[in-house]
Amino acid sequence: MRVWLMILTVLLSLPGWAAQDANEGLYEMAAPPNSAFIRVINVTDEQVALAMDDWRQSLSPGQAGDYLYRPGGAAQLQVNGKQFAFDFAKRSVQTLVFDGTSLVPHQDTYFSSRLKALLVMYNLSTQPATLQTSNGAVNVIGPLPAGSSDERQINGVKVSLKVVLDSGVELPLEEVVLQRGRVYTVLVTQGSGGSQARLEETHVATATP
Repeated sequence: MRVWLMILTVLLSLPGWAAQDANEGLYEMAAPPNSAFIRVINVTDEQVALAMDDWRQSLSPGQAGDYLYRPGGAAQLQVNGKQFAFDFAKRSVQTLVFDGTSLVPHQDTYFSSRLKALLVMYNLSTQPATLQTSNGAVNVIGPLPAGSSDERQINGVKVSLKVVLDSGVELPLEEVVLQRGRVYTVLVTQGSGGSQARLEETHVATATP
Protein backbone atom coordinates (compact mmCIF):
# COMPACT_ATOMS: atom_id res chain seq x y z
CA MET A 1 0.00 0.00 0.00
CA ARG A 2 1.32 3.43 -0.88
CA VAL A 3 0.73 6.28 1.51
CA TRP A 4 1.82 9.84 2.02
CA LEU A 5 4.37 10.32 4.79
CA MET A 6 7.53 12.16 5.65
CA ILE A 7 10.66 10.28 6.52
CA LEU A 8 10.54 9.74 10.24
CA THR A 9 7.00 9.34 11.41
CA VAL A 10 6.61 13.00 12.23
CA LEU A 11 8.40 15.23 9.94
CA LEU A 12 11.61 13.70 8.87
CA SER A 13 12.63 15.38 5.72
CA LEU A 14 15.26 15.25 3.07
CA PRO A 15 15.25 17.77 0.23
CA GLY A 16 12.98 15.45 -1.70
CA TRP A 17 11.21 14.21 1.42
CA ALA A 18 12.51 10.72 0.76
CA ALA A 19 11.16 7.70 2.61
CA GLN A 20 12.06 4.08 3.20
CA ASP A 21 10.24 0.79 2.94
CA ALA A 22 7.21 0.21 5.17
CA ASN A 23 8.94 -2.84 6.63
CA GLU A 24 11.40 -0.41 8.22
CA GLY A 25 8.55 1.55 9.77
CA LEU A 26 8.51 4.27 7.14
CA TYR A 27 6.69 4.60 3.83
CA GLU A 28 7.43 4.66 0.14
CA MET A 29 5.84 7.98 -0.72
CA ALA A 30 6.24 11.54 0.54
CA ALA A 31 3.85 14.33 1.37
CA PRO A 32 3.49 16.99 -1.32
CA PRO A 33 6.15 19.74 -1.22
CA ASN A 34 5.41 22.75 0.97
CA SER A 35 2.70 20.97 2.95
CA ALA A 36 1.70 22.05 6.44
CA PHE A 37 1.32 19.35 9.10
CA ILE A 38 -1.35 19.61 11.80
CA ARG A 39 -2.48 17.34 14.59
CA VAL A 40 -4.94 17.66 17.48
CA ILE A 41 -4.60 16.49 21.08
CA ASN A 42 -7.91 15.89 22.86
CA VAL A 43 -7.63 16.81 26.54
CA THR A 44 -11.38 16.60 27.19
CA ASP A 45 -13.21 13.69 28.83
CA GLU A 46 -15.23 13.01 25.68
CA GLN A 47 -14.70 11.49 22.26
CA VAL A 48 -13.83 14.13 19.69
CA ALA A 49 -14.61 14.15 15.95
CA LEU A 50 -12.14 16.15 13.86
CA ALA A 51 -12.58 17.24 10.25
CA MET A 52 -10.15 19.17 8.07
CA ASP A 53 -10.46 19.24 4.28
CA ASP A 54 -11.16 15.57 3.42
CA TRP A 55 -9.46 14.26 6.56
CA ARG A 56 -11.50 12.71 9.37
CA GLN A 57 -10.27 11.58 12.79
CA SER A 58 -11.92 10.35 15.96
CA LEU A 59 -9.91 11.05 19.11
CA SER A 60 -10.46 9.42 22.49
CA PRO A 61 -10.00 11.40 25.72
CA GLY A 62 -6.31 12.21 26.16
CA GLN A 63 -5.40 11.01 22.66
CA ALA A 64 -2.97 12.73 20.30
CA GLY A 65 -4.00 12.27 16.68
CA ASP A 66 -1.70 11.55 13.77
CA TYR A 67 -0.39 14.55 11.88
CA LEU A 68 -2.58 15.47 8.92
CA TYR A 69 -1.14 17.35 5.98
CA ARG A 70 -2.51 19.98 3.63
CA PRO A 71 -1.23 22.84 1.46
CA GLY A 72 -0.08 25.89 3.35
CA GLY A 73 -2.59 28.71 3.70
CA ALA A 74 -6.03 29.36 5.19
CA ALA A 75 -7.77 26.31 6.64
CA GLN A 76 -11.01 25.44 8.40
CA LEU A 77 -11.03 22.81 11.16
CA GLN A 78 -14.17 21.40 12.71
CA VAL A 79 -14.05 19.75 16.14
CA ASN A 80 -17.31 18.31 17.45
CA GLY A 81 -19.18 20.74 15.24
CA LYS A 82 -17.20 23.81 16.32
CA GLN A 83 -15.51 25.74 13.51
CA PHE A 84 -11.96 27.06 13.83
CA ALA A 85 -10.05 29.13 11.28
CA PHE A 86 -6.27 28.94 10.91
CA ASP A 87 -3.60 30.02 8.48
CA PHE A 88 -0.80 27.46 8.29
CA ALA A 89 2.58 28.35 6.84
CA LYS A 90 4.16 26.06 4.26
CA ARG A 91 6.44 23.39 5.76
CA SER A 92 5.16 24.19 9.25
CA VAL A 93 4.19 21.73 11.98
CA GLN A 94 1.47 22.49 14.52
CA THR A 95 -0.05 20.62 17.45
CA LEU A 96 -3.46 22.00 18.46
CA VAL A 97 -4.73 21.17 21.95
CA PHE A 98 -8.53 20.93 22.17
CA ASP A 99 -9.88 21.72 25.64
CA GLY A 100 -13.57 21.59 24.77
CA THR A 101 -13.90 25.22 23.69
CA SER A 102 -10.68 26.25 21.95
CA LEU A 103 -7.73 24.92 19.97
CA VAL A 104 -4.50 26.06 21.61
CA PRO A 105 -1.55 25.96 19.17
CA HIS A 106 1.92 24.59 19.91
CA GLN A 107 4.55 25.23 17.25
CA ASP A 108 6.47 22.02 16.57
CA THR A 109 9.79 21.55 14.79
CA TYR A 110 10.07 20.41 11.20
CA PHE A 111 12.55 17.65 12.10
CA SER A 112 15.02 16.54 9.46
CA SER A 113 17.85 14.74 11.24
CA ARG A 114 18.62 11.12 10.38
CA LEU A 115 21.28 10.92 13.09
CA LYS A 116 19.16 11.65 16.16
CA ALA A 117 15.75 10.88 17.62
CA LEU A 118 13.49 13.76 18.67
CA LEU A 119 11.62 13.75 21.98
CA VAL A 120 8.80 16.30 22.24
CA MET A 121 7.09 16.85 25.59
CA TYR A 122 3.71 18.54 26.05
CA ASN A 123 2.92 19.44 29.64
CA LEU A 124 -0.86 19.72 29.62
CA SER A 125 -1.18 19.16 33.36
CA THR A 126 -1.83 21.87 35.95
CA GLN A 127 1.70 22.10 37.37
CA PRO A 128 5.32 22.20 36.17
CA ALA A 129 6.74 18.87 35.01
CA THR A 130 10.19 17.49 34.17
CA LEU A 131 11.18 14.55 31.99
CA GLN A 132 14.01 12.58 33.61
CA THR A 133 15.79 9.28 33.26
CA SER A 134 14.13 6.73 35.53
CA ASN A 135 16.98 6.92 38.05
CA GLY A 136 16.60 10.69 38.28
CA ALA A 137 20.20 11.29 37.25
CA VAL A 138 19.48 13.31 34.10
CA ASN A 139 16.91 15.99 33.31
CA VAL A 140 16.00 15.30 29.69
CA ILE A 141 13.41 18.07 29.21
CA GLY A 142 12.20 20.72 31.60
CA PRO A 143 11.06 21.70 34.03
CA LEU A 144 8.21 22.80 31.78
CA PRO A 145 5.52 25.21 32.98
CA ALA A 146 1.94 23.98 32.77
CA GLY A 147 0.53 24.37 29.26
CA SER A 148 3.89 24.49 27.50
CA SER A 149 5.97 22.19 25.30
CA ASP A 150 9.63 21.63 24.53
CA GLU A 151 11.85 19.12 22.76
CA ARG A 152 15.28 17.53 22.74
CA GLN A 153 17.27 15.63 20.15
CA ILE A 154 19.03 12.56 21.53
CA ASN A 155 21.00 9.62 20.21
CA GLY A 156 19.16 6.44 19.34
CA VAL A 157 19.10 4.45 22.57
CA LYS A 158 17.07 2.13 24.76
CA VAL A 159 15.95 4.25 27.67
CA SER A 160 13.68 4.26 30.69
CA LEU A 161 12.13 7.64 31.55
CA LYS A 162 9.74 9.20 34.02
CA VAL A 163 7.85 12.47 34.40
CA VAL A 164 8.29 14.23 37.73
CA LEU A 165 5.65 16.79 38.69
CA ASP A 166 6.35 19.89 40.76
CA SER A 167 4.42 18.27 43.62
CA GLY A 168 6.94 15.41 43.68
CA VAL A 169 4.62 12.86 42.08
CA GLU A 170 6.49 10.57 39.69
CA LEU A 171 4.84 9.14 36.56
CA PRO A 172 6.94 6.29 35.13
CA LEU A 173 6.97 5.71 31.37
CA GLU A 174 7.39 2.43 29.54
CA GLU A 175 10.93 1.59 28.49
CA VAL A 176 11.42 2.40 24.83
CA VAL A 177 14.01 2.06 22.08
CA LEU A 178 14.37 5.51 20.53
CA GLN A 179 15.30 5.10 16.88
CA ARG A 180 17.26 7.65 14.93
CA GLY A 181 15.24 9.70 12.47
CA ARG A 182 11.98 9.31 14.39
CA VAL A 183 9.90 11.53 16.64
CA TYR A 184 8.41 10.56 19.99
CA THR A 185 5.76 12.37 22.04
CA VAL A 186 5.66 12.56 25.82
CA LEU A 187 2.16 13.66 26.77
CA VAL A 188 1.36 14.79 30.31
CA THR A 189 -2.36 15.35 30.89
CA GLN A 190 -4.71 16.09 33.76
CA GLY A 191 -7.61 13.65 34.10
CA SER A 192 -10.33 13.06 36.66
CA GLY A 193 -8.03 10.55 38.36
CA GLY A 194 -5.07 12.92 38.49
CA SER A 195 -2.09 13.52 36.25
CA GLN A 196 -1.12 10.93 33.65
CA ALA A 197 1.88 10.56 31.35
CA ARG A 198 2.68 8.39 28.36
CA LEU A 199 5.31 8.12 25.66
CA GLU A 200 4.46 7.12 22.10
CA GLU A 201 5.94 7.30 18.64
CA THR A 202 4.54 10.10 16.52
CA HIS A 203 3.00 9.36 13.12
CA VAL A 204 1.77 11.10 10.02
CA ALA A 205 -1.65 9.94 8.78
CA THR A 206 -1.38 7.05 6.33
CA ALA A 207 -4.47 7.62 4.22
CA THR A 208 -4.54 10.05 1.34
CA PRO A 209 -7.35 12.62 1.74
